[in-house]
This record gives sequence, structure tokens and C-alpha cells, in this order.
Amino acid sequence: MSVSRWLIFLIFSFFISCNSDQIYSNKITLDSPYWLYKDSLKYEFTITDTAQNYTMELDVNHIDTFGFENCYVQIHSVYPDGTSKNDVLSLEFADASGQWLGKNSGSKWLVPIALQPVARFKQTGKYTMAFYQHNRVDSLAGIESMKLMISKLK
Repeated sequence: MSVSRWLIFLIFSFFISCNSDQIYSNKITLDSPYWLYKDSLKYEFTITDTAQNYTMELDVNHIDTFGFENCYVQIHSVYPDGTSKNDVLSLEFADASGQWLGKNSGSKWLVPIALQPVARFKQTGKYTMAFYQHNRVDSLAGIESMKLMISKLK
């Protein structure tokens, strides 16, 4: 991610945080130092207003010795009507020069990632999103936790 894209993201995140009401927030900490293919981080939330625009952000905590500049995740979404969808997404942790993005605290980094700056939900009811690591290694070391946040966009 270029410096200008990162600056735009930070400004957008500030705008969102000042003008939104959070409807969901859940942080899941990995039980092991390794995130295996078979392990999922599962989030369940309820949408009651389909006319509302929302934002979806993922805060990822990783250690500074994480071995990659990004992390691929497969997201398995289940909608209130029971239909489902799979997506693969690259979560970027470093810029083009290899510098870590986000905020550090000692040897740990917090990287905010805008999954959907503007999201609309077509159905009311319970949604489930399960995140699986989708990298070239079965045992991915260095991811400590992920926090999914959904907020109303005003």
C-alpha cells in the first residue's frame, strides 16, 4: 500500500470513527502461536436495518517478526437465508518498501484494515463470517488476534 493510500485510509478511518455508531465488535485471540488451515476465527452478528450503510473493519495484531508482508485469508460468509459465499482476501501488513503499517507497541503491531468502507446488507438477521488463514504454509506463526468491527456509516 502506498503512503498516499495509507494516508487516505487513516483519514477515512478518523472520519468513520467520528461519525459512526458501532453495532458489533468482537476480538478473537488465537489459542496457539500458530494459525492452522483448519482453524477459523468465527464472528456472528445481527443486522436489523437493511437501509443503513455500514463500515466493516478488521484490526489485526501480529508480532514484528511475522514472516510475511501480508496474510491471505479465506472468508466464509453465511447469510440469514442460509446461503453462503467464499472470498479470498490479502490483508496487507507492510507498504511497498517493507515497512510495517499500523501502530506498534513494543514487538507487536496493530493493523487496521478496511474490509468494506461502505457495506450494505440485503437481509435482516444473523450473519456469520469465518476467517481461515489461506497462505502457503499450514502453520502460520505470528498472528495473535483479529477484531471485527461493524459500524453505522452516517
